[in-house]
Amino acid sequence: MNSYAKLGHLPGPVRGVLWMMLSSLFYALIYVVVRGLAESFAVNQIVFFRAVLGSAFMLPWLFTAGLGALYTRRMPTYLWRMLFSYVGAVAWMYGIAGMPIADANALMFTMPLFTVILAAIWLAERPGIHRISATIVGFAGALIILRPGMIEISMAALATLFAAAMFSGALIGSKMLTATENPNAMVFYLYTLMIPPAAIGAMFGWTNPGLSDIPLLIALGACTVGAQQCQTRAFRAAPASLVVIVNYVQLPLIALFGWLIFAQSTDLWTWAGAAVICTSTYYVSYREGRSARMSADNKCDGGKS
Repeated sequence: MNSYAKLGHLPGPVRGVLWMMLSSLFYALIYVVVRGLAESFAVNQIVFFRAVLGSAFMLPWLFTAGLGALYTRRMPTYLWRMLFSYVGAVAWMYGIAGMPIADANALMFTMPLFTVILAAIWLAERPGIHRISATIVGFAGALIILRPGMIEISMAALATLFAAAMFSGALIGSKMLTATENPNAMVFYLYTLMIPPAAIGAMFGWTNPGLSDIPLLIALGACTVGAQQCQTRAFRAAPASLVVIVNYVQLPLIALFGWLIFAQSTDLWTWAGAAVICTSTYYVSYREGRSARMSADNKCDGGKS
């Protein structure tokens, strides 16, 4: 029995934790790789590389599954999801290139908070007082990191928060697609559709990659696809309220990599703000899971009556 088969025999929560730990490692490595590539390439070009390589790494699946696996009636949703992801990726990588990577990661944890706001606007969801309060507290955590009035807020920090908002929009698109679409097709379409706009952006200030850049570029593609695949499996195997906690492993990992590789230090304000953000986003996830269970129980009770 191979390792993957053995993993399938583990309880769902255990599998979810293991998948999310692996996903967190991949995401931490993405921060390192992007920061390294930013020393040689413009952000738009890195986004283009990521789209091309992400598509390339999905080709083995496409060859196995066949073109029929790409059939969809939801291309408009795929397109606006890609646009949010593309704009978010540009802003995110700009932030990674311009500030300590641990600080950028801490600010990205605000993404679930933006999701609460966007879901209320687009999906007409009505967040209760608990989620609204947790969202306000979470953004207070972001202010602890930014410290307006105490230090100058950098464009990189603002870009990172903007990226979190854009990725939240893309996440809503993913949630809408999950009900009917193949998860692998969702990943393939995300990067393939992103290639044209990314190529246009990359044309401005293009730098030819050298042989020494190839390992980092391959790592970018592999980690990008690996992180998404592992994260998808984590959320399928275990409740979101559990795997979200494990996702916070990213911050100490990225802080360690930033210190070892780039000699970056993480101050107490970042850790304090991150703790507030992580606590509030966990609470939001917990409340969403609780609401979903109550809704399911009500449906079951209604079916029995």
